[in-house]
Amino acid sequence: MAKNKRRRRYQHPLAYIPKPVSIGFVAVVSLALVYLWIGHKCSQYSEEIKRLDNQSADLDNERIREQTKWDAMKSADKLDQLLVRHGLMMSYPTAAQVVRVGPGGAVATSPALAQQTPGATRGATRVAGSSRANH
Repeated sequence: MAKNKRRRRYQHPLAYIPKPVSIGFVAVVSLALVYLWIGHKCSQYSEEIKRLDNQSADLDNERIREQTKWDAMKSADKLDQLLVRHGLMMSYPTAAQVVRVGPGGAVATSPALAQQTPGATRGATRVAGSSRANH
């Protein structure tokens, strides 16, 4: 009779670990990896927020500088200098340069009317076409 030969089969060392323990181990490792990934994303977002805060502060400083320049440019003295430089400086007209239009569109050429105060002819200086458009 032949001997009953038992074969020794090779079993992997992890084959001895029960399934619930291996599932728990995989779950813990995956949770740890997710935690590390979330921490990495949070640090990236915090760096991006810091960078944008610095950029916002720089833009605020630049806006304040530009606003100060603009306020300096639109001061009365600077505007007068620019008008003189470009030949646009104007002054109020003299009495001889004023032309007054009387009622009915008649142009007043008499020196007496030209030298009247603006309050005396109030309402008489209208454009001839506008009085007809109102009727």
